[in-house]
Amino acid sequence: MTTRPTAQLHYAPILLGIAFIATLFMVAESGYQRIHDAGRVISAAEERQMLLSRYLRLVLDAEAAQRGFLLTEDTRYLRGFDPAVRALDPVLDRLVGQLRASGFANDAASAEAVRLTAGKKIGEMQASLRLYGEVDRNAAIQLLNTDIGKRAMSDLRDQLRELWDKETARLAAARATSGKDLRTSRVLLGAASFLSLVLVILIGALLARDMRRRAQETQDLGQRNRELDRTVQQRTAMLFHLSSSLQKVAEREKAALARELHDELGGLLVATKIDVSWLRKRVDDGSEASKLRWERVLRCMDEGLSLKRRVIESLRPTLLDNVGLVAALGWLVDESLRRAGIQCEERYTENLPELSPDARIAVFRAVQECLMNIIKHAKAKSVLLLVSVEDDHLAVVVRDDGVGIDEGRIETPQSHGLLGIRHRIESLEGGFTIRSLGPGVGTECRFTLPLERIRNTGTQG
Repeated sequence: MTTRPTAQLHYAPILLGIAFIATLFMVAESGYQRIHDAGRVISAAEERQMLLSRYLRLVLDAEAAQRGFLLTEDTRYLRGFDPAVRALDPVLDRLVGQLRASGFANDAASAEAVRLTAGKKIGEMQASLRLYGEVDRNAAIQLLNTDIGKRAMSDLRDQLRELWDKETARLAAARATSGKDLRTSRVLLGAASFLSLVLVILIGALLARDMRRRAQETQDLGQRNRELDRTVQQRTAMLFHLSSSLQKVAEREKAALARELHDELGGLLVATKIDVSWLRKRVDDGSEASKLRWERVLRCMDEGLSLKRRVIESLRPTLLDNVGLVAALGWLVDESLRRAGIQCEERYTENLPELSPDARIAVFRAVQECLMNIIKHAKAKSVLLLVSVEDDHLAVVVRDDGVGIDEGRIETPQSHGLLGIRHRIESLEGGFTIRSLGPGVGTECRFTLPLERIRNTGTQG
């Protein structure tokens, strides 16, 4: 009769171990669920904070676009205004929807109140832009200087900050709960560590195998990355050479078109003018009206010839091929800067070697782009154009005394003109730099070309 209780005592430790493990599992599962719920709360609160931050950033972007345009009258600032305004309601709708889905009805109502405050601010900005278009810039600036927009912006910041603080409090509470549950789970895991020794050994073996597999994958990935880098470099070189070839083809087509205009259209215009002059001598009745009409016809013919010459020179300057780079640059300065009322000091080296056709057109186009940028953006009064030879390199400097250039805009993809200059120079193994001399002081463009690469060798490069 005493053997059965003894047998039951043998099974008791096993049953207690099973019960202990089962209890640990249920407690750990409960803690995990609470941690998971806290994680969802944290994720939702962080996303709502992100929406609040994005909403404020959109309003600030719209305000920056409005103020930038009114202060500078540069329409490029307005590109970001309408997209920012249109994006406000979707962001706020998403925020309100999340607050309602999470059961925060009062906060959802507060978020809806943000829409009205933001509407006041947007209305003030739109009103200033309408005043600019319908009245004048001074009226728009006067509205901008009132405290209507400032009050609306201050109220908007306060409302958003209140919502932000509530989300911060929820985050802190959820993180505290999560931390407490995490500590509890750690204690339970520590108590179960002895019973899980075999499992740890097995996991260690699996991890070792996984690490070997990952090391092999890392090695394979490195090899693939190196192959990809080589492919990218090859494609980049191909694109660079293709772009250079396209530039050369474009210049040849411009030259061919200029020759055709000169030979065909020029001949037609000159012959027509000769015939008109002959007809005038034969048909003119001597009246004042007839005289005015003949003079108008001849003047139109002269303007057509002048237009033909300007078009030809813009396509391919004849001075560049017939006289040389210095003469072509002098003509370019006369046609651009001096017509715009900008003084230019020109300095050319006396020992300038004969350059290849590709080098001549590259330098000419680069200087042309620099001068066009000065005319359009610099608000300069004077320009220095310096062409010299320095240490087996041709150096060209274009410096103005204008408003300077924003350093952050030099390397942007939108700076097509500067990128075109850089490509032309680098295709000839040269270097191009542009720097601001200081706000209100001016800008300096400098590019150098190796003489060994750009000397005229008698063949087209």
